[in-house]
Amino acid sequence: MPSTPRARVWITAGLLSVALCGCSSLTGGTAGGTGGSAGGSTGGDTGGSPSTSSAADGPEVPASALDLERVCTDGLGYSGMPAYDRTKKTVHPAMLMNNPGDSWSQFEPPAGDFPKGWILGYSDKPADAELVVCVERTKESPTGRKCDMETDDGKPFTVSTYNTSYRLKVVEARTGKELSKHTGEAKSDECPMYIFSSEGEDKDKYYNEVRPKDYRKRVQPFIAP
Repeated sequence: MPSTPRARVWITAGLLSVALCGCSSLTGGTAGGTGGSAGGSTGGDTGGSPSTSSAADGPEVPASALDLERVCTDGLGYSGMPAYDRTKKTVHPAMLMNNPGDSWSQFEPPAGDFPKGWILGYSDKPADAELVVCVERTKESPTGRKCDMETDDGKPFTVSTYNTSYRLKVVEARTGKELSKHTGEAKSDECPMYIFSSEGEDKDKYYNEVRPKDYRKRVQPFIAP
C-alpha cells in the first residue's frame, strides 16, 4: 500500500493537536488518556468548577454539563430536571457524559452516530435532559502493538496502543435512578489513522475506546422506547 503523508495539525494553538499516520482503518481511542477520542470525543465542558443553579425555594437544576458528574458517580439527580416516563413512546433526550480515566466531561457524538434528538449537544441546556448516559473507562492493558507517527514538524515518534474496559450506565437525570448497566471491552490490533492530544499529556500512548455505535442499541430502549 502506498505510504500516506503524516503530520500533526494544530486544532487550537497551544492546546490541542492531532497526529496522523498512514494506516488502513480508523479505530476510536484516545492518546495519553486525557485527550479526545479519534472518533471526535473531545470533551465539550471540561474547565472550571461545577456549579448548580437553583432558586432559594425552587427545584435544583444543573448549571452546566459538569454538574451531571454526580449523577454518574453517586446516583444523585436534580429535582428540577424533567421526569422520565418510559411508557411515553417519544424520544427522551439524554446527556452523554464520558470519563476516559481521569475526569468527567460532556461528549457530543459526531452527526450520524445517533438519531437526531437522542443526545443533547454542547449548545443545548443540560437541564433539558431526561436521562444521563455515562461511559467510563475502567481499565487498560497493552496490546503490544507499536505505531509509527509524526508530529506537525515531521519528527517521528512511536505510540503504544492499549485495549480498554468500560462501564456504560443509563441513569434518570431527575432521580439518579440507574436504569441499565453494562460492562464491555474495546479492543483493536490496528494502528490509529490519527490521534488527538493535548499539550503536556503523554502522546506516546493510545487507548482504544468504546464508540457510539457499540452501545447505540443498548441505550435505544430507554431513549426511544
